[in-house]
Amino acid sequence: MGATTAPGLEPMLEGARALVPTLRERRRRTDELRHVPPESVAAVRELGVLAIPVPPERGGLGLGPDAILDVAIELGRGCGSTAWCAGNWAIHNLLAAMFPVEAQDELFADGTPVISTGFSPMRATTTPADGGAVITGQWDFASGVDHADWVVVMAIGERGPLAHLVPKAELEIVDTWHTGGLRGTGSKDVAARDLFVPEHRLLPMAAPSEGQSVGRELYGSPWFRLPLGSVFGCGVVGSILGMARGAHEVFVEATAEKVGGLSGVQVGVRPDVHQRIGESAADIDAAVVFVRASYAEMRAVAEEERPYTMDDRVRWRRDAAWGARSALRAVNLLFEVGGAHSLWLEDQLHQFQRDVTAATHHYGMAWSQLFTGYGRVALGLEPEVAMV
Repeated sequence: MGATTAPGLEPMLEGARALVPTLRERRRRTDELRHVPPESVAAVRELGVLAIPVPPERGGLGLGPDAILDVAIELGRGCGSTAWCAGNWAIHNLLAAMFPVEAQDELFADGTPVISTGFSPMRATTTPADGGAVITGQWDFASGVDHADWVVVMAIGERGPLAHLVPKAELEIVDTWHTGGLRGTGSKDVAARDLFVPEHRLLPMAAPSEGQSVGRELYGSPWFRLPLGSVFGCGVVGSILGMARGAHEVFVEATAEKVGGLSGVQVGVRPDVHQRIGESAADIDAAVVFVRASYAEMRAVAEEERPYTMDDRVRWRRDAAWGARSALRAVNLLFEVGGAHSLWLEDQLHQFQRDVTAATHHYGMAWSQLFTGYGRVALGLEPEVAMV
């Protein structure tokens, strides 16, 4: 329902839709591996998802987060973990084009890289050193790190929040990812001790947070003109919306033939089930339209180089969180009437429910905080929300 937000994207969306049945077939294996299977990674690469935001000068498509949003919606219908990793890998390549040119030369030398991130600085330190910085720490939630070429880790030092670009081979992967949902994202910890990072692989985050970076100076994409925090969650919210659509599809398909184990009554004739199908579909469609409209507005603001306000920034973050909450509500409406067999781990509806629940725990979808931040700004106060 509704037009896509990004121009020129239909061939990639057709490829993503065609991949959905295969991703559903692999969903259990993805969960058991606790990372995206190599063949799914190869399929994502072949679609060109990782190249979406990469500037054409660096061999990419020069599209934006609105395109990542739409592709993640389609992939999420098949497998939440695959969509989550694909969307996050893609948006990290927009961040990559904000690093100094020498770092970009390394990143894009052999094509489009796979970049993972550890953004929480709470267990990390960075110390200035001759020609760069030395970092020590452990960073959690490095989604897709098993397949990564590079990892960006954050620490707060003399220059404020500072991103450090590190080859994955120089980090230790700590297998902490034992979860109930999004198991296939492989969002493990990474760790380093007294690791030197050269100056050209350092990025003070104050500038990208205000839509200023080397990328804005070098490339024509309007998305470099926006605060990074406003656009960075496109893969997260896109995968959530896609998972909700996938849950609705598999519920309807299964319910058409399901018969109650005790009553012997066909589940598909129950009025309460009809109501849940209709209500959840409305929630999902509304959320997709709403979030797409938010990204379309961001594109327009950036293309026209209109000034944005703090009101805009907290509203854009609020919109994504509302979309995520609506998607979770829609899936739970179905799960509540899914019957006892939906409790089995192999049940597709159950997997979607677990994955959507896990996905909405991402800090970028923390609606209680983001709604509060919006309310504070509406009353003339500071938002007190990270990465606005």
